[in-house]
Amino acid sequence: PVLVTLHSYSKGEHGEKEQPVRLMCHGRMRPTNDGCMLRYQEVQQDDTGETVSTDVILNIQQKEGPRVTMTRTGDYGTTMVFVKDRRFEGAYHTPFGDLGLALYAMQVQCKLAEDCGSIHLEYQLDMQGSYAAVQTIDVTYVSEGAAPC
Repeated sequence: PVLVTLHSYSKGEHGEKEQPVRLMCHGRMRPTNDGCMLRYQEVQQDDTGETVSTDVILNIQQKEGPRVTMTRTGDYGTTMVFVKDRRFEGAYHTPFGDLGLALYAMQVQCKLAEDCGSIHLEYQLDMQGSYAAVQTIDVTYVSEGAAPC
């Protein structure tokens, strides 16, 4: 078991920074042959005040440079792959239909250990073929009782 802290924000087309998202939750980290798998659940309120829960799995591979696969489940699910200087195309699933999604990873940095670690992702996000934003996500995890990295 680990404590997961997520800090995320986006910058619009003209560089204006939007309201950041900050979450703390409990999760599980499991070492793998070439990195680790981090699993946690995000719980937030949507625009109507309803509580929305999303399971998130980060699979981090380190062998040939960092590669992060983020899978989000639930009504608004997607899988995104982050490899520096590479483009990934996929879909964002919603109850109203799927939307085309593409990202170009500008920064992918990972520092992993069994008791603590951090993942930094910065990427350009396009939805339905149009520029949406530049997103930054910082995820840290720390085992109970361990000192932060």
